[in-house]
Amino acid sequence: MRFSVFISSVLIAASLSSSGQEISSYFDYKVFRVPGEGHLIETYFNIVGRSVAYVEVSDSTEQAEVELKVIVTKGQGIKDYRKEAIKGPEVTKGFRTDFISTQRFLLPKGTYELEVELKDLNRPESGTLSFSRSIDLEYNTTKAGFSDIELLAGFRKAEEGSVLAKSGLEMLPLMNNVFDIAFNELLFYCELYRMDKLINEGDAYLLRYYLEDADFEKIQKSTEVNKRKTAGKVHAELGLLDISQVPTGRYNLRIEARSREDELLASEELPIYRINPILEKNLTEEEINLTFVGRMNSKDSLKEYIYSLRPIAQEQDRMIIDHQVAEFTLIQCKSYLYAFWEDRNPLNPSEGWAEYKKKVEAVEEKFGTSNKRGYETDMGRIYLVYGVPNSVVNEANDPETYPYQIWHYYKAGKFNDKRFVFYDRELLQREYSLLHSDVPGEVRNPRWNIIINSRTNAMWNVDQNRSAGAGSDRLQQLYDSPR
Repeated sequence: MRFSVFISSVLIAASLSSSGQEISSYFDYKVFRVPGEGHLIETYFNIVGRSVAYVEVSDSTEQAEVELKVIVTKGQGIKDYRKEAIKGPEVTKGFRTDFISTQRFLLPKGTYELEVELKDLNRPESGTLSFSRSIDLEYNTTKAGFSDIELLAGFRKAEEGSVLAKSGLEMLPLMNNVFDIAFNELLFYCELYRMDKLINEGDAYLLRYYLEDADFEKIQKSTEVNKRKTAGKVHAELGLLDISQVPTGRYNLRIEARSREDELLASEELPIYRINPILEKNLTEEEINLTFVGRMNSKDSLKEYIYSLRPIAQEQDRMIIDHQVAEFTLIQCKSYLYAFWEDRNPLNPSEGWAEYKKKVEAVEEKFGTSNKRGYETDMGRIYLVYGVPNSVVNEANDPETYPYQIWHYYKAGKFNDKRFVFYDRELLQREYSLLHSDVPGEVRNPRWNIIINSRTNAMWNVDQNRSAGAGSDRLQQLYDSPR
């Protein structure tokens, strides 16, 4: 019998933290339409409260502040630009809470690049966190269809003149599509456009939304909602689903517009994940204990095993590992570890775990430090994700440079001929941080050469990507032609 919980296959919030930069944030965006004007892009940034510094406001309270820059480009031209200082809520000293910022951009049809920079204003030495995202707005705004579906944590009536209101409401986005047992309801917002182009204006149609099993397209009947609507230019829907009876699993939140004849006129869907151990329908505790996890009866050891999965986990699994595993019971730990490997190696999950455990032990021996597990280090993570490098340049004794290593892979995941540059800024040769890689999705720093050489050479020119001199040339040669 297949046991599947916490399946993670769709990324909706991108973790923006990177090596050497303590600030972190989740990012998401949604696309709406403004009839006759273009596309309305809403961007959402959830700043992780524990990742930023706080300054004293009063004897008992303190506050965080982050600078956000967003540049929207198309080709070589800048189409929009935002810069703002985002202040977190004033909180009791020692208390940490996330805070959210929303921006809006009205853009015509086209493909755009979103360039983002985040900086902790209370800790300027921490550096700037930057990333970019491509947004494609090629679809026709004159056709009937739904906007993106926006999950909500709450809403309130908008104040007069609010620039962030939609349909008279100010909405708090939910930056997470994992609904654990604390959620009995799912709240969302979306818009339906130009139904008067498909049927006559004022004619009736059926608006229907529900959760369906993502693997078998089976509707969860307890969630189904049907409403009679009349066709117009824009319909705004604030939807609420009862998910109290939805068991653990992977689902699609689906919304449809159907004609009187039940013809599908338009639809939109969004993946969500439900964690509801009370209604788990698959393996029982007795059945779980007959698998390879059955003899694992130390909750602390099981949690450590689960934490070690983080380097190879998908984004939603990483969110669960980071925020929920600490509260898992013994059977939940067993269930999660089994489900993780049953999903990746259904023919022999125990073999998959045994092979990975050997790698974790090797990484601990090679890269573990006094205050970090091997899998928590940058080198350990890269080793677990991409395997043993085909060649390593290891320079620890050059007095002109920081100690560094260059790892070369003939194949790194789906990419060929890729490199990772690590360095030891502290000169302790205990832990090397990832400075640069040419693998998409990894840290990319075009100034890696000059940073490594900055042990004795100051970095005055911010536009310079290489130091002058033989040392820089040799370093570049080792990178270009690994030995």
